[in-house]
Amino acid sequence: MPKEQLEDWFKENLASELALKPHQISLNSPIEDYRLDSLSSVSLSYSLEEFLGYEIEPTIFNEFETVNELIEWLLKKNN
Repeated sequence: MPKEQLEDWFKENLASELALKPHQISLNSPIEDYRLDSLSSVSLSYSLEEFLGYEIEPTIFNEFETVNELIEWLLKKNN
């Protein structure tokens, strides 16, 4: 999967979950800046599972400092 596809997915889905516009999402900002609550984390992880085709734990958003770090991990996992 191309990195750009994952970047677009995160921008669109984070923005939707947080009632923002995709251009307001910075993939280099700390994930904690988005203040995802547990319901948002579960919702995003479920959507990400559907997108990627494998299980993603909701806690994944607590395991990485930025979305870009999470994307890099996902890319390595897919290879």
